[in-house]
Amino acid sequence: MATAAPTPTTRGLGKRQAILDAAAELFADEGYARASIDAIAARAGVSKPTVYSHFGNKEQLFRESLAESARQINEQSYAAAIALDVGPGWEESLHEVAVELVECQRSSCASSLQRQLYAEINRDPEVFTIVRSRGAQPMIEALAGRLAMLANAGYLEIDDPQLAAKQFFALIGAEMPELTRLGTDRGEDRVVRASVQAGVHAFLRAYRA
Repeated sequence: MATAAPTPTTRGLGKRQAILDAAAELFADEGYARASIDAIAARAGVSKPTVYSHFGNKEQLFRESLAESARQINEQSYAAAIALDVGPGWEESLHEVAVELVECQRSSCASSLQRQLYAEINRDPEVFTIVRSRGAQPMIEALAGRLAMLANAGYLEIDDPQLAAKQFFALIGAEMPELTRLGTDRGEDRVVRASVQAGVHAFLRAYRA
């Protein structure tokens, strides 16, 4: 069976993703200042004008590159959040979800993203808002929805599910900067897991019905 030829739209999307992938690699390796549009275009296998036609300028490409990296990194965490059991097994499930969420923070890609944010946020404060909206915010909203369901079922007492979700993330990741040496090391599995579970227990002491 013959394969259908790609449409102009799918070809355009393919080029856009190739540019984002190339940009993510070069920005991570060389930093914003040293990574050039010429080098990104060459790695992506497109022309320099094609890069500009998709993203306008280097700053917007950097923003979109980090936002896409954040989205990809957090896909697993988002899936874990929406899979939280809201039935009788909710407490065990909450512990499992916490481990999954922190595992995302321990990846090399997440560490690279964090380093780039720290390095460039003073130059371009807007990059934080864009990355958060594409990466963390969908996770927070997903978890907030599940926590609200647990509250409606009488397992938790929560007035503000969004705030509770943010506090959950903060508690389970409270020691991660220290245990992972600011994202330069994965940390010892046993110690990380114990820290995560301590965060869950602190959350339950605050919100258990």
